Amino acid sequence: MTTDDFLSAASDFNLLSLRDLLAARDQFHLHLINKPHVVATAVGRYRIRIDEPWSTRQNPMGEPAKGQKAHPKRTLSNSEIRPNSWPAILVFVDNWIQVHDLAHPEDAVPPAVYMSDGRKVPICVVEAERNEIRPEGDAHFNFPASTIGGGYPVVCDVQGQEHLASVACLVTDGHKTYALTNRHVAGEAGSPISAIIGRNKVRIGESSKLQLGRLPFTKLYPSWPGDNVFVDLDVGLIDVDDVNKWTTQVYGVGEIGALADLSDTNISLRLIGVPVRAYGAASGDMRGEICALFYRFNSVAGFEYVADVLVGPRPSHGGNSQGLTTRPGDSGTL
Repeated sequence: MTTDDFLSAASDFNLLSLRDLLAARDQFHLHLINKPHVVATAVGRYRIRIDEPWSTRQNPMGEPAKGQKAHPKRTLSNSEIRPNSWPAILVFVDNWIQVHDLAHPEDAVPPAVYMSDGRKVPICVVEAERNEIRPEGDAHFNFPASTIGGGYPVVCDVQGQEHLASVACLVTDGHKTYALTNRHVAGEAGSPISAIIGRNKVRIGESSKLQLGRLPFTKLYPSWPGDNVFVDLDVGLIDVDDVNKWTTQVYGVGEIGALADLSDTNISLRLIGVPVRAYGAASGDMRGEICALFYRFNSVAGFEYVADVLVGPRPSHGGNSQGLTTRPGDSGTL
């Protein structure tokens, strides 16, 4: 290795910051999303297949190993983040196709993109696994005997039908206490919300006018690039009738910690691989990890939509990842 190799910023991917990845993704997202089978992009760290050997060096843009005709598919379930995983743009496809099987070579997702200053940003292709939607009848709801809290189901009556959803936790503005859930669960302000308590369906509150649907990316993260991008927040509050019937504990989890103060000043790639946990009213205990940041998943009328984090299955020490599935009724889970 020459002196130039040590000093070249173009080949040292660890110099790439989260802002660099967002800038590169913002510049090349339309190019990537128009490739065949590409459904979304995100930023994070290069994922390495669990069955691949550990090494001190990594060449994610290299050719298949000697004797290997093609790259085996990479999914969130069969891959993991390792200490030598480089910062990268993650490109999600709905079907893993080998390069030689594509109709045109230019249809392949490139192994990297080059920024205007010459820096190279690796691209990690991941197949987005599709789980079959489990019927609501397959869920195992736990209904409270007297006191309700996070992790328990709530009942929303919409157009003559009952829908079950989840409560995330209790929040307060210092004056009133609210139950946190999704905006699409709470519905329009003033909509009554019920729960099954002691085998009886009782009113617990109504949808608050305090809601968040979407906000411009640059309003939430003013120092990061993201023109024509919205963050899909989907936050709704239930204005509870009687706070004495509620507990601050989350079912199956217990007491939650202090609020995490996250912003563009302290969010970094260190969040990739962090384990997370939730309790959905339908699926119960759910454990995963943060696999990527700012998952860009939809485009409507010229605007892109992102989710702050992409949570996927958590790899186990035995080499197989722990499944992470959701069911109808988990909406509102945090």
